[in-house]
Amino acid sequence: MGHEVKSAKEIAEERAKNLKEENLSEPQENKKIFEEKSQIPEITFASYILMLSALGWQFLGKVPNPTTGKIEKDLISAKEIIDILQILVEKTKNNLTFEEERILKDALTNLRLNYIDVYTKEGGK
Repeated sequence: MGHEVKSAKEIAEERAKNLKEENLSEPQENKKIFEEKSQIPEITFASYILMLSALGWQFLGKVPNPTTGKIEKDLISAKEIIDILQILVEKTKNNLTFEEERILKDALTNLRLNYIDVYTKEGGK
């Protein structure tokens, strides 16, 4: 698709560098430049769910940490992501589009099944 994916750290560092280069001190000027030059895509409910899901996969040790490139399993954090998604299911009931609901429920189901798989393979540790 031609879009470069940047980590939050890279985006923050780039932003800090741009502000320093422009030597801005006024908060209003900072806000204006951020709005004009921001390369951060718009956050939608679906993109937020996909971000949480990606974190869940990372915590399950299914994908590497994008910053370190290493597999870093953390089942406690994976369970917390699953719990957050469950809360979102409950709190957004009857308030989502069909597509948003499908993304949320699919993410939750897939993370739960994989959590159980990883947890079981590790002997329930």
